[in-house]
Amino acid sequence: MKKWIPATLALTLLGVSLGVAGQAAAASALQQPVGSAASAKQPSATPAESAEPPSAGKAGQSIRLPYSQDVKLQGYYAAQSAFFTLGEHWQLRSGKLHLELRASSLSQASALTIEVNGKPLHSMKLSRVGESGSKLDLAIPVTDLLAGSNEVRISLGYAQGEIGLCVDDRSDENWLLVRKGSYFEVQYDSEKPTLELRQFPYPFVPDAGDITGKGTSIVLPDMPSNGVVAAALQTAAALGVSAAEGLSGLHMGTYSEVSSGERRGDHLIYVGPAAAMPEELRKAAPSELMAQLEQGPVLFRTLSPLKEGKLLMGIVSGSDDASLDGAARLLQNPELVSQLVGSEALLPSGTNVNRAAEDATRERWTLNQVGFPQGLKVEGPFRQQANFDLKLPSNKLVLPGAKANFKLKYAKNLNFSQSLVTLYVNGIPAGSKKLDASTADSDVWEVAIPSQAAQSGYLAMSVVFDLQMTDYNCARPGEQTPWAYIEPDSTISLPAEDERALLLEHYPWPFVKNGRWNEAAFVVPAPSANQNFSLQARMAARLGSFLTDNSASLQVRTDKAWGAAELEGLNLIAASTAQDSQLLRSLSSELWFGYDSTFERFVGNEKRRLLPEFASRLASVQLISSPAGDGAGILAVTAPNAESLAQGEKYVEERSYGSGLVGNATLVDRWEKALHHYFAEDDSYSVAERVNLSSGQVKIFAVLLGTMLLMLLLGIVFIWRKYRKR
Repeated sequence: MKKWIPATLALTLLGVSLGVAGQAAAASALQQPVGSAASAKQPSATPAESAEPPSAGKAGQSIRLPYSQDVKLQGYYAAQSAFFTLGEHWQLRSGKLHLELRASSLSQASALTIEVNGKPLHSMKLSRVGESGSKLDLAIPVTDLLAGSNEVRISLGYAQGEIGLCVDDRSDENWLLVRKGSYFEVQYDSEKPTLELRQFPYPFVPDAGDITGKGTSIVLPDMPSNGVVAAALQTAAALGVSAAEGLSGLHMGTYSEVSSGERRGDHLIYVGPAAAMPEELRKAAPSELMAQLEQGPVLFRTLSPLKEGKLLMGIVSGSDDASLDGAARLLQNPELVSQLVGSEALLPSGTNVNRAAEDATRERWTLNQVGFPQGLKVEGPFRQQANFDLKLPSNKLVLPGAKANFKLKYAKNLNFSQSLVTLYVNGIPAGSKKLDASTADSDVWEVAIPSQAAQSGYLAMSVVFDLQMTDYNCARPGEQTPWAYIEPDSTISLPAEDERALLLEHYPWPFVKNGRWNEAAFVVPAPSANQNFSLQARMAARLGSFLTDNSASLQVRTDKAWGAAELEGLNLIAASTAQDSQLLRSLSSELWFGYDSTFERFVGNEKRRLLPEFASRLASVQLISSPAGDGAGILAVTAPNAESLAQGEKYVEERSYGSGLVGNATLVDRWEKALHHYFAEDDSYSVAERVNLSSGQVKIFAVLLGTMLLMLLLGIVFIWRKYRKR
């Protein structure tokens, strides 16, 4: 029997936060030589292979990367950094920073300093910037820009005489506002993709700019087997490894579906056996390696025969469809992909393509292991901060006892009576320490991490130094600069246990566990000639962004009513309208929000009333326990019709939407407003496990409740004994 837990939350769509970004996780360890992974060859002299690569991407492109929100610099000294990502395959032509500014009247004597990647770009007094606002356009030398992440740092300080940063006692009234209309713009030419396999996933997924996957189609043979569809979804997951935001523009369909529409002009990735390969694509394949398919699958990259200037990549097997899985999993291993040479490769059957798996039981990380082998250093007076982040697998729940142990060094020219360091975890203060002159060369600081700050499994950590100077009013150019340094062997300890609750805030659990597929299976319609699997491919790409271990296979099951033996024991993903899915129709009574008898609208309950017209235009994302009682879960992404289903797709395709999912049932209306709900089952976990309050909060609540009950009991006994004597 299902019970309602009275907690409903309305979703506010989240923009991209602006601020000092964390660094990426540590790079994968090196694995076996490429000779043991795949035998790669230079292109043979077939017409398709000897053709020129596609014409040079696009010339004269521009991209405008906006500030997503207002940024306020306030106080006698303040600084803020924003990070903008530029593509590794861009030939930069020019750069520009456009700032829309407002300043307080007391900031007229202040100085604004702008740096790009640590190099000074511009300094000015703010005398011409008032509360009414002003615009500033600055050209950025191309030589100062980098492929990948670029830092734009804006500093505000009080100026006396020459430009310099000085203490201003009126700090709260001294402010500068950088408006959200500001942006970072570059002009560039995109490099032409080559025929080399090692460029994967480029150009199917660019490394910057439009990284939605638009313009890429995964192509299956008509009437594909479940094994072929599974390998194609593994390929989509490989594309998603480098696309944390999701690939909402990715397309996947059969050859008949792709070739007959506008998608024939996309970059194509064919996945399937050679026997079922469409003749037009087969002509472009390398004939020499295609004759060796019984030794293992072949990967190749050539020109698309369907559209000039586009690429065709092939992942082709012989008679054994199962070998496609190994080739797709190879593409989930960037280290091995980088070792591929030329435009074609044979992957011998049985080759180990697994990434070096991370220790799932690890509870301690060093800064070196999270991507900072040189440690973290800050420079400058007053408030400075160093940032990094740490993400646990979604199935992990952080327990009380989490802590950080920092090894610090800092300058000796500080005012130690006022200088300190503070740790913030997900914006919550964890603790502070006063800096000490006697330990400036070797200080150790251990600080506990609050339970409520770590309950999500994602920790954005900021170490903030307040570096105050002795008899110091102004920071003049060239003067000795204070600094602080965090050593790379500093540690973060996070005791954790596996989380059991089936809640959307833990997604992709239970489908991904400890960074690998966890008996996950997509449910797809019976094979036909003209099929579109784009929703499933986009979901697989999103799940792929969570994969750190590619050793497990992804499965596919043909849609059937619940009760079929092949559906049990798996964590199922069913994304479809009820009209098109036997499984969803048969599970309607098990859903938190089921359908009516016509499957044309959802049915409300005692806590969520639904008017018929409104209910017929809803989409839902629901996570339920398997009716088999085997501990597995079922994710149902469903709606009465295809138009409504599109409303809910974003929540399983895109990080900006999906990161807001909570509870175990979300309804999305036609205005894309989402309502989240928590339910519990009598025969499932406890309410505390379902709602997943942080374990620290649960324990505090239990202690307080126990204390109150004990006091009440003692009071009753005392009163009873008192009146008994009378």
